[in-house]
Amino acid sequence: MATELEELQKRVDKIEKQKNQEVLSLVEILSNATFFGEMKKSNCNFSRNGQCSFFILKHNVKNKIPIASVCHIENCEEPRLHCHIELSNITCALCEISNIGPIQTVSNTNKNKSKLENKSGEYIQ
Repeated sequence: MATELEELQKRVDKIEKQKNQEVLSLVEILSNATFFGEMKKSNCNFSRNGQCSFFILKHNVKNKIPIASVCHIENCEEPRLHCHIELSNITCALCEISNIGPIQTVSNTNKNKSKLENKSGEYIQ
C-alpha cells in the first residue's frame, strides 16, 4: 500500500512539474512576442494612432472582428468608410511586414497594400 502511494505521489509530482514547465514556456513565448512586437511597432511606418494603416478593412467588419475599429488615423488616404486593425505588441509580432532598421520590406504585397480576405470576402484591399 505504501509503495502504491509513493508511485501515485511520483506521478502527481511529475504531472505538476510538466504543467509548470508548460506555463513557463507560454510565458516565455508571450514575453518574446511582446518584446519583439514592440520593437516592430516602434519602427513601423504603418503604425499610427494605435491602428495599423497597412490593412484596410470594410466598415461592416467592426463588430465581427474584435480587434477592428473605425479609422482614427489622421490623413488616412482611404476615401470609403472603413476600419483598421487595432495594434498591440502581439499583433505587430505576427505581422507580415519585416522591419530591418529604417528600411522596410513587405512580402506578397502590391503597392504596399495587402489584401485580406475570408470566406465571405469581408475584407478589402
